Amino acid sequence: MSSVGQTLKGRRERLGMTLNELEARTQIKRDTLKLIENNDFYTLRHANYAEGFIEKYASAVNIDGKQLIDKHRNEIPSSADSIEEAIDLFQQSEAPSFRTKDKEPLQLIVIISTIVVITAIIWLIAMLLL
Repeated sequence: MSSVGQTLKGRRERLGMTLNELEARTQIKRDTLKLIENNDFYTLRHANYAEGFIEKYASAVNIDGKQLIDKHRNEIPSSADSIEEAIDLFQQSEAPSFRTKDKEPLQLIVIISTIVVITAIIWLIAMLLL
């Protein structure tokens, strides 16, 4: 039984389609297409997008993507796996080493204070001249 990547690559080659043509047709980067053909889904930048990439690739080479995914479910990382990994990483990791502080409230206070001080000075000058 061939893998998902072998099935897709075989169909692409039978259709005489190059990776460049497939890239243009699917809008999936060539490196990602190579990873899919090699069944290297965990190396993908976002492994949880693997099913979407496979469906798009399969559609471009006239294969039913959902059937292909169902048939090879054990080869493809699922979004549940990604969620579990994220939860594990979150529980194991320490607090972030960087802290961002929103300076917008401070800037707003400075601007309002400046306006109040300038208004007060103008009012005092107006009172002294009248």
